[in-house]
Amino acid sequence: MLRDIRRHASLTHLVACPLPASGLHSSHVFPPPQQTDPAMTSIRRTLLFPAGLAIASALSAFSVAAQAPPSWPPISAQDLALKDSPINPGEPAMILLYDVQDDNNKSSQTIFKRIKVFREEGKKYADIEIPYFEKETQVEEIRASVTSPDGKTENFAGAIYDKEIVKMKKFRWSAKIFTLSNVGVGSIIECSYRLHWHTKIPDVFHDPSRYRIDGAYAYPAAQWPIQHDLSLRHSHFVLHPIKGTRTAIVKHNLPSDAILRTLPDGTVELTVENVPAFQKEEYSPPEDTLTIRADVYYILGMYGDTKYYWDSLARRQAQFFDEFIGKPKNVQKEVDRILTPGDSDETKLRKIYARVQQIRALSYEPEKTKKERKQQNLKENKNAEDVLNHGYAFEDEINWVFIAMARAAGFQAFPVRIVARNRSIFNSERPDANQLNSSVVEVKIGSGHRFLDPATVYCRFGLLPWGETDAGGIRVDRIWGEIGFTPKPESKDGVTQRHAELKLDADGNLAGNLTITFDGQEALSRRLRAIDQDEAQRRKELEEAVQHSLPQGAAVKLLSAGAWEESATPLTAQFQVQVPNFASRAGQRLILPLGIFHANGQNAFVSARRTHPVAFEYPYEVYDDLTLVLPPDLQIESLPGHVILDRGVALYNSSVERQGNSLRLKRTLKMQAYFLPVANYLALRNFFDQVRANDEHQATLQPAKEAPKD
Repeated sequence: MLRDIRRHASLTHLVACPLPASGLHSSHVFPPPQQTDPAMTSIRRTLLFPAGLAIASALSAFSVAAQAPPSWPPISAQDLALKDSPINPGEPAMILLYDVQDDNNKSSQTIFKRIKVFREEGKKYADIEIPYFEKETQVEEIRASVTSPDGKTENFAGAIYDKEIVKMKKFRWSAKIFTLSNVGVGSIIECSYRLHWHTKIPDVFHDPSRYRIDGAYAYPAAQWPIQHDLSLRHSHFVLHPIKGTRTAIVKHNLPSDAILRTLPDGTVELTVENVPAFQKEEYSPPEDTLTIRADVYYILGMYGDTKYYWDSLARRQAQFFDEFIGKPKNVQKEVDRILTPGDSDETKLRKIYARVQQIRALSYEPEKTKKERKQQNLKENKNAEDVLNHGYAFEDEINWVFIAMARAAGFQAFPVRIVARNRSIFNSERPDANQLNSSVVEVKIGSGHRFLDPATVYCRFGLLPWGETDAGGIRVDRIWGEIGFTPKPESKDGVTQRHAELKLDADGNLAGNLTITFDGQEALSRRLRAIDQDEAQRRKELEEAVQHSLPQGAAVKLLSAGAWEESATPLTAQFQVQVPNFASRAGQRLILPLGIFHANGQNAFVSARRTHPVAFEYPYEVYDDLTLVLPPDLQIESLPGHVILDRGVALYNSSVERQGNSLRLKRTLKMQAYFLPVANYLALRNFFDQVRANDEHQATLQPAKEAPKD
């Protein structure tokens, strides 16, 4: 399965006051080393998927006989008369009541939601979708009703369908879906259901006295997402835990007036009132790091705080990884074959990196190839030696083989399990191994250390995919497991260069050739997207990207593109461009825009307010070097001056020079910031405005004066 590659934030424009060179964390590297918790894998309880993931519609259906709903709280006259949301006036609907009851003794969770519809667009909440993991979860006791503004209630008795959301080799996400009828403005929608899990809480938490507890353990008892896409007036959460267990509660952005208590029998109750709707904003961190939520965990053993948990997890998982990596002598022969006496440490690592990237990475193969390989009877890899013998690898096995070979070559090398920040942000206060969704390799070299990921195809040596930069997690080591962060990304690792030779005719039409070179993150992201694309799709994506940067009506043709299946070299694409009426007539003069490839530049931050921090995927550098040949019968009347905007972490430099009958246009943009707090939003917005204004500068061309006659 391909790694999640978010759309690149193609902001080519940053602030009257300095911007902080801030990342996500104050400490960005794992401390130097001295040298899937298989036993306790957490299982996520909350299954939330956007409807956009659906890949198949109704597969089966059954009807629910009309029956009285369970003992839901009565609807008050005030709720029936409510005309608008008191929390967020103008929203299409609001959640009046959200009640969640977790009973770990019965492996169940009961959910009840009551929604008031205020406007026509709020009627969409009549479409109910209950996602679940088919192998692990059963949806039971679905009840729903609609109450009209006059107080008349109609219980749901229609068909409930099963819809496949995502289907993979080992599991299938599905959803129960149905639609309530007669929902209009002023209606109140109510729905409840029970989720029953086939998997039970591990026995060690039921009766720890029967086990030898070595280290610290944690397991999710309840996970409560509190903030939704609608404002929430009242919410109530209850956990009935296993008797005699210890629990730890992790709060995330919980309001100060929330009421959280643990009763003498261990029951946990949480009440939260008047929660605003979650506001989606472009260029924000992952939503699960911003929303209001609370999680309850069972804790066991030497649990002082979460540091003990992560250290213990790292040491336990080291046993699993070390068994797969094996002993250095098992791969020594291959290491001796590719290394040469006298190789420097850097050269050794590069040779090992190149060797393991030759292994067939099954996780990145197109779907068609995956189907074909079922007939190949591929055997499971039990250790690193198997991978080298078989010549193929699943998931992150290539990283583990790299560790085995690096250790055989005399290096200290470790697996590092992290939270890829394109999906979430590591929260060390949450003792949940399910956070760790990616892995890289840490190698001690000289007095420093390097982080590498050869398991990501087309990822050059020394580069981490952007989601794995400044990413928190744990070093997996039997002796010294450690919490830390991978290195921060740098702008030099995401470079785009544009070189163009263009010609303007007397009618203002522009034509010529353009070469774009993508390096680092820019090349990697495009190569990864191209894995499942054919030649036509790759061409279309490149051409549309250039066309979007030019005025409407421009024609772009891709002439050639470099090697897609490379990691060590940049990706280069050559284009032919034509822009009719690029320069406009003003009498005998031509008005020539100078931001040729920024004609559609817009400030992505038009709002005067910001709710969430600004998060770009990675820092970047963009360089433009364009030569524009002018018509022979026109001469330059005026040019804008040289502009430099230096804001510390962001630099904009734009210049235009006469070179005979041509113009040389140069533009540089460097942005080193990729995470900016809300306090810096206005400065960021101001910078984008200034860059856009300078990109809109123009040159004036006038008829050339005739030379005097003798």
